[in-house]
Amino acid sequence: MQLVTTGTLYTIGYSNPGAAAHVARLMRDERTLLLDIRYSPRSRWSPEWNRRALAARYGQCYLWDQRLGNVNYQHHERGIELSEQYPLAVRAVASLLSQGTSLILLCACKNARTCHRSLVAKLVQDALSEMQYEGVSV
Repeated sequence: MQLVTTGTLYTIGYSNPGAAAHVARLMRDERTLLLDIRYSPRSRWSPEWNRRALAARYGQCYLWDQRLGNVNYQHHERGIELSEQYPLAVRAVASLLSQGTSLILLCACKNARTCHRSLVAKLVQDALSEMQYEGVSV
């Protein structure tokens, strides 16, 4: 019997108080990646959350995947819509988790219930379950 080690999936909206400290604390673990799932990885009000700043701070442990961003991020009234390529990205995230890598899904939104990061987390969990069902080593 093989012991399976699965990474942990976190979701963080940087608009929440203490988000920067929370991310920094989680990123101390060398098996953790910061996955920016904003459609556009920039902040007009908080430049420390811009793609360039995050890449400078976390190096190769920072990734941006536009495929997991909300296409309608500027038009909330249109609802959440992911790109056509999101299934491939979800599968890649599930694969990383199954290999023991922990991931922080980063978005700007304060409220996780109305943010697309909760949808992405659910899709990843479903993909992990499907991988287990298919007999893929997780």
